[in-house]
Amino acid sequence: MISCVDMNRRQVMVAGAALVAAPLLPDAAQAQETTAAARKDSAESDRIAAEFIAGATPLREGLSLDLPALGDNPSAVPVRVWVSEEITDQNWCEELIILAELNPMPLACRFSFSQASGAADVAVRLRLIETMHVRALARMNDGRVLDASGQITVAAGGCGL
Repeated sequence: MISCVDMNRRQVMVAGAALVAAPLLPDAAQAQETTAAARKDSAESDRIAAEFIAGATPLREGLSLDLPALGDNPSAVPVRVWVSEEITDQNWCEELIILAELNPMPLACRFSFSQASGAADVAVRLRLIETMHVRALARMNDGRVLDASGQITVAAGGCGL
């Protein structure tokens, strides 16, 4: 055993971090198990979308979604969503959501904007469990809802990693 006197600063830091983190880390058996599983259908994603849309008719223009055709790293799939129509003082996006329809929790993210935001343009990295549709919805200040979606193929499940 090395005493504190014989330890250098780095060894003290590593030992201290190990002591602090030890109660927080699961044991090896728990670390290999996961409860994450892909949804069998898009019912939950559809429910979230219907709640967001609130009876409006989604428009397929005005919102752009950029995602790769193949997600080779399912733990960090780059996705960009932006309102492609002109944002003005009279026309702006109030809220934008991104749905990963078969993920255990389909609502990937939610963004709120104001008239002062100037643009509704977000880039995120999603963790995807399997090949699925990714859908983005944007609610404009005048009540319109813009809709964009795309299919992505993933190499392996990111949610279960």
